[in-house]
Amino acid sequence: MPLNERLDDSIETSVIDNLCAAFDNTLISTPDVQKYNDAVSAIFQLKQYSASRKIPTDVSNIKGFIDDHKVEEILTRSYQDHSESRAHLSKLIQKDITFALNLFEMLSRSSVHIFVGCFTDKKTTISLLNELQMRIHYGEDVHVTYLLSVILQLLNKFSYNFKEVRFLVKELILRINEDEVKSMMLIIFANLQSNFAKDFDKAIIDFMSSLIVEAEIEVGNDPLSTIVKTLSELYPSLTALCSEVFLTNGLSKLFKKRVFEEQDLQFTKELLQLLSSACIDETMRVYITENYIQLLETSLNVKEVQVYSALVLVKTWSFTKLTNINLTQLSEIFISAISGCVMPKIKDLNEGSFKSEEVTKVDMSVEALAYLSLKPSVKNMVRNNGSFIKILLDLITNQRTTHFLYGLLVIMANLTALPEETNSGSQPINDLKNYADLKGPAAEKIGAEKESKVDITLFDEKYVLNTELISFLKSEMHSLSPNCKQQVVRVIYNLTRSKNFIPQCISQGGTTIILEYLVNKQDVGEPIRILGCRALTRMLIFTNPALIFRKYSALNAIPFLFELLPRSTPVDENPLHNDEQIKLTDNYEALLALTNLASSETSDGEEVCKRIVSTDDYWSTIENLMLDENVPLQRSTLELISNMMSHPLTIAAKFFNLENPQSLKNFNILVKLLQLSDIESQRAVAAIFANIATTIPLIAKELLTKKELIENAIQVFADQIDDIELRQRLLMLFYGLFEMIPDNSPNEVYPLLQENQQLKKALNMSLERGDLGPEFSAAIPVILAKIKV
Repeated sequence: MPLNERLDDSIETSVIDNLCAAFDNTLISTPDVQKYNDAVSAIFQLKQYSASRKIPTDVSNIKGFIDDHKVEEILTRSYQDHSESRAHLSKLIQKDITFALNLFEMLSRSSVHIFVGCFTDKKTTISLLNELQMRIHYGEDVHVTYLLSVILQLLNKFSYNFKEVRFLVKELILRINEDEVKSMMLIIFANLQSNFAKDFDKAIIDFMSSLIVEAEIEVGNDPLSTIVKTLSELYPSLTALCSEVFLTNGLSKLFKKRVFEEQDLQFTKELLQLLSSACIDETMRVYITENYIQLLETSLNVKEVQVYSALVLVKTWSFTKLTNINLTQLSEIFISAISGCVMPKIKDLNEGSFKSEEVTKVDMSVEALAYLSLKPSVKNMVRNNGSFIKILLDLITNQRTTHFLYGLLVIMANLTALPEETNSGSQPINDLKNYADLKGPAAEKIGAEKESKVDITLFDEKYVLNTELISFLKSEMHSLSPNCKQQVVRVIYNLTRSKNFIPQCISQGGTTIILEYLVNKQDVGEPIRILGCRALTRMLIFTNPALIFRKYSALNAIPFLFELLPRSTPVDENPLHNDEQIKLTDNYEALLALTNLASSETSDGEEVCKRIVSTDDYWSTIENLMLDENVPLQRSTLELISNMMSHPLTIAAKFFNLENPQSLKNFNILVKLLQLSDIESQRAVAAIFANIATTIPLIAKELLTKKELIENAIQVFADQIDDIELRQRLLMLFYGLFEMIPDNSPNEVYPLLQENQQLKKALNMSLERGDLGPEFSAAIPVILAKIKV
């Protein structure tokens, strides 16, 4: 609506409309700076109309009088397009901060940086800080989020001394009941604590002490509730500071008086929520157990606060001190709270249809079950409650309940874990550092019930795979928090422990989830990352790579498989090696997965081999593992190299470029490894030589003169003639070498082979056995024809 239809003609409103129209046209250059200045001046003339009450004083309802989008566009462009128009805008803002703040408040939050940007030094912002302090104090400004956003940008832009911003501690705490203030307060306090740690901590303690005094003499606006709510909010980020306040002499007495003597139910809820938050501090868990067990026991019998109390009992594990409650009964409290709240509305789940307290109880119950579902007895109970599992799945897939999605995913990750994973050192996998330590005095005995692997796999199939939960989570991964993504990785890892589930897991996008998670590298050094790498290895071991890599290349998987292999510098490359988180089984399975990738008949197989060979870190790892003292690791490494020989040109230079010192060294190592005591390793080494001798004639010709190779090969062939597979591989090596010897050429004789009685005898014995198969048996007469003894 044109401004001049509403306001007095003495304001030149056309400049606003004309400048906005100019912005809409495609211009080679921006409009003249004077047009910007005239439009900004016209906007600031609104003040005289707010003073005369022709428009609202606080400009908050200005949309009925002027197009606020045009106002924001002009102010934004004036700030951005010309230094002169920026200076003009800054002058007008600083001249009348009160009106300017009223004006900018009606705009979007993105205009905050423009408003703050018009203040070039700290000195010019002091008046603004005073205005902000007054507005926050009186609480009459409806745009409190905007005000606090301005505060935050000021703190980030200018270096204040603490006295200048100290008012924020008191004013924000006194408005702790307002959700908009509460969320911004946490961010602002984090900033203050970062920049003024000592002064900020003292200010918090001093103000809390003043509130305690008020509570003792019973003045003020419920100071005790303010203390409780503030500590509850600040505990996750300012744990030590909050514990110091909590342990203040006399505070516990005030709390208990309010609960037991005044029987204030609402305050009891708030206090129990504080106790729950305080459990993040191990010292406080002990303190709560010793000083609040009576409150917890009493509250457990009051329906309105039963869930609140039960959660604290779980977090402190102090229910073991009570005789009238056990693990199963506690779990049933939480299951009932979730079921009773959600079941009537499960078809049309909408958080807005809940009372806020219902949502709080569901949230707390989910958190509690995330703890309790570590225990076998609770897991068995939950798995057997099909209707409840369906509720959990509905909550996971419902877009309106994402704020407790992390807890739901922790529960599912715990429920899908096989017993051996639960009891292994890697099971807690330290993502449960996000939860309190459950190991109370009797924790190990509680819930010692055993789990059935059959029951777990049936659960995984019915409630995870058949419901296509992985497909859903894949579609949501982009919007999940890092903690939630970790739990998705845990679920997929658990599924891949069962070989039969791997195809479905892959078809629902499990490989893509794992690869995209690992690529992010936000968790380098975190144990949860190992689970992602392990899940990937399992999928690659038991599946044809051609069926997996459609969106991505097999090359994308290589770095994560090498993360599970020992490096020469583990401190730098992977700190988890130092913590013994990565096991021999991880090394072994990573090699198997690499072998499967390298064996692919598609172009991916050759590209995988090229990547391994051409990456120094990767190849040095392979070279080291060839000589590993652990037989399965050495064997798997040799089998990987053997499979890489299916693309011989890619790898030949690493062993058979005998003019290169490192290649010659590797060749000599292989020759010696022919005589390993492990028969499967010998087969792999023999296959390497057989493959190169039958595919690259130039190299085969050179091998004819390698005395140690020929002697070792003949010795093994003769001594271990009972092993058919080894004999087949060595036979193909000999065949490839003899093919390089011309027929009846007196000038080219290779006595190591052609005049070797031991070889001739072993070949005849092998032919007599008749156990090699026609392809191999046919090669023996060809070889014998060129032997001259």
